[in-house]
Amino acid sequence: MYSIERYRKIVFGVVCGLLAIATFWLALPLWSAFAWGTVLAILVFPLHTKFRDRFGHSIGAALSTLATLIFIIVPLALIAIAAVAQTRSVATQLQNANVNGERVTIKKLVDDADALIKPALEQIGIKDFDLHVAIEQSFETFSASLPSIIRSGLIGILSFVFAILLLFFILRDAHRMREPVIELMPVPRDKAESILKSVYDTVHATFFSTVIVALIQGSLLGVAFWFLGLPAPLIWAVAGAILSMIPFMGTPILWVPASILLASRGQWVEAIGLALFGAFVIGIVDNILKPFIIGARVKLHPIAVFFAIVGGIVALGPVGVLVGPVLLSVVLGAIAILREMAEQQEPENTMEA
Repeated sequence: MYSIERYRKIVFGVVCGLLAIATFWLALPLWSAFAWGTVLAILVFPLHTKFRDRFGHSIGAALSTLATLIFIIVPLALIAIAAVAQTRSVATQLQNANVNGERVTIKKLVDDADALIKPALEQIGIKDFDLHVAIEQSFETFSASLPSIIRSGLIGILSFVFAILLLFFILRDAHRMREPVIELMPVPRDKAESILKSVYDTVHATFFSTVIVALIQGSLLGVAFWFLGLPAPLIWAVAGAILSMIPFMGTPILWVPASILLASRGQWVEAIGLALFGAFVIGIVDNILKPFIIGARVKLHPIAVFFAIVGGIVALGPVGVLVGPVLLSVVLGAIAILREMAEQQEPENTMEA
């Protein structure tokens, strides 16, 4: 016969389970904001400790959050200004461009590009390709998806605001949250601290690798612009480095308009060369170097890091760049703890036998 206390425990467990499901369901739409807020807190924490020691927890958290906002917003504003300037420059030069005395228009550029592409595609068996139709279909697809793009943009803005608010509260109350987090982890204290340290190290290693790879990509873009005689290669190198740190953006925002500009001048070889260099050299650097840098800093195999980054981006979006390697590190740490616990139990079982 079951006692009333046992029923109470069962009911309490069911209620706790339902509350956990409800909490997860409510938090799901803003999971990326939770992730970004946590990641930013880990990255900013070394700076925050200096502000905290001098001004206290609340003011230190406010100053750290403000510094983070400046670090994020100022580069984005500079990129927006540079992108607008680049677009205006390309539009102006397209309006004034002449090749062999003939005025250059968008239609003429598409016609010339179609004439170059068709023979190459016919050699590999593609005979019905029409660049005009492909562009029209792309615009139709973009127009159809415009409402969802706007909705995603609004959600992104809301998530950013929430992430910044979460960043402030994590920094302000980090000293209070550490102990409860460690106590809730179902492993010994030293193992829990080891897992937290691996998360901290992995986030910093991923950010460090992102900065290094972005500098390399920006430098490659600047060298390409300088070699082709494009204006202000140093400025575009800096802009390319900043853009490379933003997931789903990157240097194509700069080298695609530059390729169009070269094509408008009749420099088709240079235009195609820049496009190929941007896609297959600058673009691939990120996928090759980043896993090696992260793997070297946190002692993980580069292939495992590569799949963690790619899987994180596919499953989680931009934040997956950071969350993927962190999940890999935590999983491997948990496996190591399980193996250690199993090895400790084997001698005990042998002694009992």
